[in-house]
Amino acid sequence: MLSVKEAARNALNFYKDIYPDTQGELIEEVELDSDRHHWLITLSFVSKVEPNNPLFANVLAPQFERKYKLFKVNADSGMVESMKIRVLGNDLN
Repeated sequence: MLSVKEAARNALNFYKDIYPDTQGELIEEVELDSDRHHWLITLSFVSKVEPNNPLFANVLAPQFERKYKLFKVNADSGMVESMKIRVLGNDLN
């Protein structure tokens, strides 16, 4: 079985292959699913925020925010099987 460190590295490498210009990636959460077949890895990254009103862009709104992706990594092969947008509980409206 793949270690959690290897699974997280595979998820991060997969992400960086797809989005090579992003920065500020962090490993936020790791979990072995109940069947012990997949590691669920949540990564975050910094994303630029486009202001609603350019006149107040530097005063009222943050220029960057953290976004999250959830990766499903096969615990035996290490292959990333899926990448999804991860919505945090406090982001639900």
